[in-house]
Amino acid sequence: MTRRSAVGWVVAVVLVSLNMRPVIASVPPVVDEVRAAHGLTGAEAGALTAAPVVCMGLFAPAAALVAARWGTARAVGGALALLAVTAAVRPLGGPALLFLGTLGAGLGVAVGGALLPALVRARFPDRVGPMTGVYTTALIGGALVGAGATEPLREVLPGAWRGALAFWALPAAAALVVWWAGRPSAPAAAPPEARGPWSPWRSRVAWLATTYMGGQSLLYYSSLAWLSARYTELGWSPRAAGGLLALFSATQLVTALGLPAVARRDPRPAIAGALVVTMASLALVALAPLAAPAAWAALLGLGVGGNFALALTVVGQVAPTPADTPRTAGMAFFVGYLLASAGPVAVGLVRDATGGYRWPYLALVGVGLVTLAAALPAGAAVHHTHGR
Repeated sequence: MTRRSAVGWVVAVVLVSLNMRPVIASVPPVVDEVRAAHGLTGAEAGALTAAPVVCMGLFAPAAALVAARWGTARAVGGALALLAVTAAVRPLGGPALLFLGTLGAGLGVAVGGALLPALVRARFPDRVGPMTGVYTTALIGGALVGAGATEPLREVLPGAWRGALAFWALPAAAALVVWWAGRPSAPAAAPPEARGPWSPWRSRVAWLATTYMGGQSLLYYSSLAWLSARYTELGWSPRAAGGLLALFSATQLVTALGLPAVARRDPRPAIAGALVVTMASLALVALAPLAAPAAWAALLGLGVGGNFALALTVVGQVAPTPADTPRTAGMAFFVGYLLASAGPVAVGLVRDATGGYRWPYLALVGVGLVTLAAALPAGAAVHHTHGR
């Protein structure tokens, strides 16, 4: 691959990644306006954010089938096209179109997101870790931009919340133009294997990587859902508690970009470090929440940001060949995101049963220990296969 071609691929992957989250993250800032306009119940309004996350799990295995039929590059282009169309049309009608468009967007995110590890491994086999850090940072950055820019857009665009939601079709369309203009060819086909097709569902290592993916996702989504509530319960204002959540989100960018780059040869030390920081932060939020709240939120963000990037790095390398990677990612996302979607609900149930947030956060520390037990052998398998 020439230097110019490599730069083109990096730009294309970053643009794809940036568009995998705004269509989801743009809903919460305007959800009250959406709810009032359509007369939605609280549960229905919540489903607008939850449905794409569930789709990311349910439809991730379909990415491998689409890539096998049409090629990885065309499948990613199709996912971007679906995102652009659904983002544009979902605010324009009634509740039915709103939910149908949201489900379509979730399908696009599922397919595009599940194929990113395969693209990176096929095009940058010697730099999987650093490139995973780059596109993971773009994923997180896209979510931050989607969440932060939607309310200002609502104030200035025609149509108020409708215009703000429809706006996110534009960057998706721009990414699609760049993607097709470059005409990225599909990775070369792997030579046929005498042993027959490989299935991640029968692979111990793939299941370990899937457990790591699911566990770290559960820790992230549970923290995202309940960190602010932990502090409003202690008497903080919603604005101050929201500031902690913003700090938690911003610090993720640091480790998402940095840890995969320093874990190129052996990811296990970085995995252990990220999970230990995550568990320590959760324990501190549970037991000493007011001692240094900003430090706990920042450390928690550093931990979960690193975990996300490292989990994607492991998932992208445990399959025997790049051609097998979409199936591994499909399985990891299918199991992992469905498991993650149950995390905030489980925390809420424990909170209701115990009357506070101390025990729910300590329970998350237990989830971190289980995640660590799966992540280290998965990282060892990647090290033995690719790290030498």
